[in-house]
Amino acid sequence: MTERKDTKGDLFQVGTDAAGLESFFADARAEPPQPGGDFLARIEAQALAEQPAVRSGVPSRAAPSPIGVLRQLRDALGGWAGMAGLATACAAGIWIGVSPPDGLTIFWGGDAAALGTIGVDPLSSFDLALMEG
Repeated sequence: MTERKDTKGDLFQVGTDAAGLESFFADARAEPPQPGGDFLARIEAQALAEQPAVRSGVPSRAAPSPIGVLRQLRDALGGWAGMAGLATACAAGIWIGVSPPDGLTIFWGGDAAALGTIGVDPLSSFDLALMEG
């Protein structure tokens, strides 16, 4: 892959020009080029221009705001997507509880989930609270 296959002609013959170029390469290796002072000054000026300005005084730090209950609940439920799913499930549960579809009577057997048949009276605790005096 690195062999020279075009040895025909005077320009690419091996060994003729290699010694002549080697002296130039040796001179280049002896004195590596150094950047000029003007060039370095321009680079330094550009670098200083890109850096942010120094602020005077004590750096101000914003006081942490108190985290509210709604924000804690939102973070615990997985963000707004979790809260939206919870609100949707809550709305669907209330809707099905208030106006159950006819297909649910197969599972409950008619009006089996009514308050009178279960024996739960939501006002009974209110009555007990009034009787305590």
